[in-house]
Amino acid sequence: MNKLLSFMFTILLLFTMGCDQAEMPNIGGIVGPGEEELYGCEGAPMYDWDDFQFATSLDQNETVWVGFDLEETTLFNVNIDQAGFHCVIFNGCVGELGNPPPIFDFQSIGNTQEVGILTEGTYHMEITNTRNRVDFTFSIALNEIVYGCVNNDALNYNPDANVGDGSCVFNDCNDEWLVLAYEELVLDCNGNCSPANWVGDGWCDDGAYAVYPNEEAYNNYQNCQAEGTDDCSQYLVAIDLYCAELNWDEGDCEAIDEGCSGTEIEDCNGICAPESWLGDGYCDEGNYEYNGNSIFFDCEEFNNDEGDCDEGLNRQIQQPKYPNGRIPIR
Repeated sequence: MNKLLSFMFTILLLFTMGCDQAEMPNIGGIVGPGEEELYGCEGAPMYDWDDFQFATSLDQNETVWVGFDLEETTLFNVNIDQAGFHCVIFNGCVGELGNPPPIFDFQSIGNTQEVGILTEGTYHMEITNTRNRVDFTFSIALNEIVYGCVNNDALNYNPDANVGDGSCVFNDCNDEWLVLAYEELVLDCNGNCSPANWVGDGWCDDGAYAVYPNEEAYNNYQNCQAEGTDDCSQYLVAIDLYCAELNWDEGDCEAIDEGCSGTEIEDCNGICAPESWLGDGYCDEGNYEYNGNSIFFDCEEFNNDEGDCDEGLNRQIQQPKYPNGRIPIR
């Protein structure tokens, strides 16, 4: 009796599975009038990738297949305007289930997604709705590949690149000599190592001040200064903290944007200062402040503060000229 019941249960189970298989949605479509109905990638319509877009509806767990040909290597993007679609891309079609394993497997998020690089060939894509029935629009965009460094913190960042090639070069701000010279460092707006204590310290660092990038540059700069060579700044790296990422040097550079009044002029570093300070018998080389900014007229543009900063006329220095290791760029 038990054997008979077991046999009947097995027959019923096989019959049920067969019915479920027969009720599967036509996920590929019929190829040609009067031809055998095909499923999966075998019945997938082939699209021209230059004009690859369609709109349809899928029930939960229902699947649709599409196929497309690529004529050249390209960066492949998929746009599905609804989230929750499981997408799998196969290299070719072997049987109705594609050509496992898939080369790309991802979930839609409701907008354009960069999938990856595809080479010339024929591809099939399975799209399955994992949520309730929904209408959706599907399209493919193919972009020309531009190789380069895609990390904007790198020294050689390429804003036009869309595929990284491993060429990014970064400053090593943990260099032993740099840490000894400047202690804690951060990356500036251009990816250069900058003393962390320059940020928000009351001095606008918009490229007017520089640091030594390494010990060799330090030695070269000192020798250059000792020899009286003109272009010693070639051994320095200008620090720029004047960008949105660093909140415009934490507010230190806001005064620059306001412009100078009728009685003011821009000093050697572009800071507004009283014009009357020029040639007034006092050497303005950063020892005196105006509106919270140290003022410098000791440069060739202003004839060394109209002679006030010539040798023998310097007034007594009351505070460090350039705090936190700053080196002015002339």
